[in-house]
Parts: sequence; C-alpha cells; structure tokens
Amino acid sequence: MTSILICPGRAAVLPMDAMLAAIPQFPRPALNRLVGRMIDRLDEMDGDPDLEPDAGDEDTHDQEKTDD
Repeated sequence: MTSILICPGRAAVLPMDAMLAAIPQFPRPALNRLVGRMIDRLDEMDGDPDLEPDAGDEDTHDQEKTDD
C-alpha cells in the first residue's frame, strides 16, 4: 500500500487510499490549497512547463511601434 507523509504540526504517515477517500469531503478552499501545493511540488520535481522564456530572446521584428 502506498503512503504519503503529512506534517500538520508533527510527522504522520497517511495511507494513500485514506487520503484519496478523504478528498471528496474537503471544502473547495482546502481543495484549492491542496491542488496548488501538488502543482508546486511537481514543478519542483520536473520544472515548470508553463514558464515563459525570458523576454530578452523574444523576436520583436514585427512589434507594434509605440510613442515612448
């Protein structure tokens, strides 16, 4: 059985099945926080695929002219 380590003040191990069974009971704000933390963790592990490249290497030859 897969388990997940949670730290709500002290370390505890929660079986993955128990965590997945609890998710439908979470209120929307708690689900938002949970999903945000999971996305942040995946980005830490794999990098952020949605991260835009630096503007310095952007092709601007067809950029609109502005009156700056």
